[in-house]
Amino acid sequence: MSEIAAAARGRSMTDDEFRDFEAAAGEVTRLDGEISAAEGKQTVEASTTVTRADAAEIARLCATGGVPNMAATLLAEGVGVEDAKKRIAAAGEAKNLVALARRKDPSIPEDLAATMLAEGKGVEDIRTALFDKLVAAEEQTAIASHPPAAVGNAGATAAKASMERELARANLKKDA
Repeated sequence: MSEIAAAARGRSMTDDEFRDFEAAAGEVTRLDGEISAAEGKQTVEASTTVTRADAAEIARLCATGGVPNMAATLLAEGVGVEDAKKRIAAAGEAKNLVALARRKDPSIPEDLAATMLAEGKGVEDIRTALFDKLVAAEEQTAIASHPPAAVGNAGATAAKASMERELARANLKKDA
Protein backbone atom coordinates (compact mmCIF):
# COMPACT_ATOMS: atom_id res chain seq x y z
CA MET A 1 0.00 0.00 0.00
CA SER A 2 2.88 2.33 0.80
CA GLU A 3 4.30 1.70 -2.69
CA ILE A 4 0.99 2.72 -4.33
CA ALA A 5 0.85 5.88 -2.23
CA ALA A 6 4.43 6.75 -3.19
CA ALA A 7 3.66 6.26 -6.89
CA ALA A 8 0.49 8.37 -6.66
CA ARG A 9 2.27 11.28 -5.00
CA GLY A 10 4.15 12.06 -8.19
CA ARG A 11 1.03 12.34 -10.37
CA SER A 12 -0.95 15.57 -10.80
CA MET A 13 -4.28 15.67 -8.90
CA THR A 14 -7.15 18.03 -8.36
CA ASP A 15 -7.65 19.57 -4.94
CA ASP A 16 -10.46 17.12 -4.12
CA GLU A 17 -8.37 14.15 -5.25
CA PHE A 18 -5.40 15.41 -3.24
CA ARG A 19 -7.51 15.74 -0.01
CA ASP A 20 -8.98 12.27 -0.51
CA PHE A 21 -5.54 10.85 -1.23
CA GLU A 22 -3.97 12.39 1.92
CA ALA A 23 -6.85 11.08 4.05
CA ALA A 24 -6.44 7.59 2.59
CA ALA A 25 -2.65 7.70 3.01
CA GLY A 26 -3.06 8.71 6.68
CA GLU A 27 -5.52 5.83 7.20
CA VAL A 28 -3.07 3.38 5.60
CA THR A 29 -0.26 4.59 7.87
CA ARG A 30 -2.49 4.23 10.97
CA LEU A 31 -3.58 0.71 9.96
CA ASP A 32 0.02 -0.33 9.25
CA GLY A 33 0.94 0.81 12.76
CA GLU A 34 -1.92 -1.18 14.31
CA ILE A 35 -0.97 -4.29 12.34
CA SER A 36 2.69 -4.00 13.40
CA ALA A 37 1.67 -3.55 17.04
CA ALA A 38 -0.63 -6.57 16.90
CA GLU A 39 2.05 -8.73 15.28
CA GLY A 40 4.59 -7.62 17.89
CA LYS A 41 2.18 -8.47 20.70
CA GLN A 42 1.57 -11.94 19.24
CA THR A 43 5.32 -12.52 18.97
CA VAL A 44 5.86 -11.51 22.61
CA GLU A 45 2.97 -13.69 23.79
CA ALA A 46 4.22 -16.64 21.76
CA SER A 47 7.74 -16.28 23.12
CA THR A 48 6.59 -16.11 26.76
CA THR A 49 4.28 -19.11 26.62
CA VAL A 50 5.51 -22.11 28.59
CA THR A 51 4.04 -25.58 28.16
CA ARG A 52 2.50 -27.31 31.16
CA ALA A 53 5.26 -29.91 31.17
CA ASP A 54 7.96 -27.22 31.14
CA ALA A 55 6.15 -25.28 33.88
CA ALA A 56 5.99 -28.39 36.05
CA GLU A 57 9.68 -29.11 35.42
CA ILE A 58 10.65 -25.52 36.27
CA ALA A 59 8.62 -25.64 39.49
CA ARG A 60 10.26 -28.96 40.43
CA LEU A 61 13.74 -27.58 39.67
CA CYS A 62 13.07 -24.51 41.81
CA ALA A 63 11.83 -26.63 44.72
CA THR A 64 14.80 -29.01 44.61
CA GLY A 65 17.20 -26.10 44.07
CA GLY A 66 16.05 -24.46 47.31
CA VAL A 67 14.52 -21.42 45.60
CA PRO A 68 10.77 -22.20 45.38
CA ASN A 69 9.84 -18.51 45.20
CA MET A 70 11.78 -18.19 41.96
CA ALA A 71 9.34 -20.43 40.07
CA ALA A 72 6.71 -17.71 39.72
CA THR A 73 9.23 -15.25 38.30
CA LEU A 74 10.64 -17.74 35.80
CA LEU A 75 7.17 -18.79 34.63
CA ALA A 76 5.99 -15.18 34.30
CA GLU A 77 9.03 -14.38 32.17
CA GLY A 78 8.38 -17.40 29.97
CA VAL A 79 11.85 -18.81 30.56
CA GLY A 80 12.63 -22.21 29.06
CA VAL A 81 13.81 -25.20 31.09
CA GLU A 82 17.49 -24.79 30.12
CA ASP A 83 17.55 -21.10 31.06
CA ALA A 84 15.71 -21.93 34.26
CA LYS A 85 18.37 -24.52 35.16
CA LYS A 86 21.11 -21.92 34.69
CA ARG A 87 19.31 -19.27 36.75
CA ILE A 88 18.44 -21.75 39.52
CA ALA A 89 22.08 -22.88 39.68
CA ALA A 90 23.19 -19.25 39.89
CA ALA A 91 20.69 -18.61 42.69
CA GLY A 92 21.96 -21.66 44.57
CA GLU A 93 25.55 -20.52 44.19
CA ALA A 94 24.62 -17.02 45.36
CA LYS A 95 22.84 -18.48 48.39
CA ASN A 96 25.93 -20.53 49.26
CA LEU A 97 28.17 -17.48 48.93
CA VAL A 98 25.98 -15.53 51.34
CA ALA A 99 25.92 -18.44 53.80
CA LEU A 100 29.73 -18.64 53.76
CA ALA A 101 30.08 -14.89 54.19
CA ARG A 102 27.60 -14.93 57.09
CA ARG A 103 29.90 -17.35 58.95
CA LYS A 104 32.52 -14.62 58.98
CA ASP A 105 30.15 -11.65 59.38
CA PRO A 106 26.66 -12.44 60.76
CA SER A 107 25.55 -8.85 60.10
CA ILE A 108 25.21 -9.70 56.38
CA PRO A 109 21.47 -10.13 55.66
CA GLU A 110 20.33 -13.71 54.99
CA ASP A 111 18.22 -12.62 52.04
CA LEU A 112 21.02 -10.64 50.35
CA ALA A 113 21.27 -13.15 47.48
CA ALA A 114 17.52 -13.11 46.81
CA THR A 115 17.41 -9.33 46.96
CA MET A 116 20.32 -8.85 44.59
CA LEU A 117 19.04 -11.50 42.15
CA ALA A 118 15.65 -9.76 42.13
CA GLU A 119 17.46 -6.53 41.26
CA GLY A 120 18.95 -8.27 38.23
CA LYS A 121 22.43 -8.72 39.67
CA GLY A 122 24.48 -11.78 38.80
CA VAL A 123 26.59 -14.14 40.89
CA GLU A 124 29.73 -12.10 40.22
CA ASP A 125 27.99 -8.92 41.43
CA ILE A 126 26.96 -10.73 44.62
CA ARG A 127 30.47 -12.10 45.11
CA THR A 128 31.90 -8.59 44.69
CA ALA A 129 29.42 -7.09 47.17
CA LEU A 130 30.19 -9.76 49.76
CA PHE A 131 33.93 -9.32 49.26
CA ASP A 132 33.58 -5.56 49.76
CA LYS A 133 31.55 -6.08 52.96
CA LEU A 134 34.07 -8.54 54.39
CA VAL A 135 37.05 -6.35 53.50
CA ALA A 136 35.37 -3.34 55.09
CA ALA A 137 34.83 -5.34 58.28
CA GLU A 138 38.46 -6.53 58.26
CA GLU A 139 39.75 -2.98 57.85
CA GLN A 140 38.12 -2.09 61.16
CA THR A 141 40.13 -4.79 62.98
CA ALA A 142 43.51 -3.65 64.32
CA ILE A 143 46.38 -5.96 63.38
CA ALA A 144 49.79 -5.86 65.10
CA SER A 145 52.82 -7.73 63.80
CA HIS A 146 54.49 -8.01 67.23
CA PRO A 147 53.40 -9.54 70.54
CA PRO A 148 52.30 -7.15 73.26
CA ALA A 149 54.88 -6.17 75.88
CA ALA A 150 54.81 -8.17 79.10
CA VAL A 151 53.18 -6.49 82.04
CA GLY A 152 54.38 -6.89 85.60
CA ASN A 153 57.05 -9.43 86.61
CA ALA A 154 58.99 -9.84 83.36
CA GLY A 155 62.28 -11.26 82.22
CA ALA A 156 64.80 -13.02 84.51
CA THR A 157 62.83 -12.24 87.67
CA ALA A 158 59.72 -13.91 86.26
CA ALA A 159 61.72 -16.97 85.22
CA LYS A 160 63.33 -17.31 88.68
CA ALA A 161 59.95 -16.94 90.44
CA SER A 162 58.40 -19.51 88.14
CA MET A 163 61.23 -21.99 88.79
CA GLU A 164 60.95 -21.54 92.55
CA ARG A 165 57.19 -22.21 92.41
CA GLU A 166 57.74 -25.39 90.40
CA LEU A 167 60.44 -26.65 92.77
CA ALA A 168 58.23 -25.93 95.78
CA ARG A 169 55.29 -27.71 94.20
CA ALA A 170 57.44 -30.79 93.51
CA ASN A 171 58.81 -30.67 97.07
CA LEU A 172 62.39 -30.28 95.80
CA LYS A 173 63.20 -26.91 97.30
CA LYS A 174 65.68 -26.87 100.16
CA ASP A 175 64.82 -24.92 103.26
CA ALA A 176 67.36 -22.31 104.23
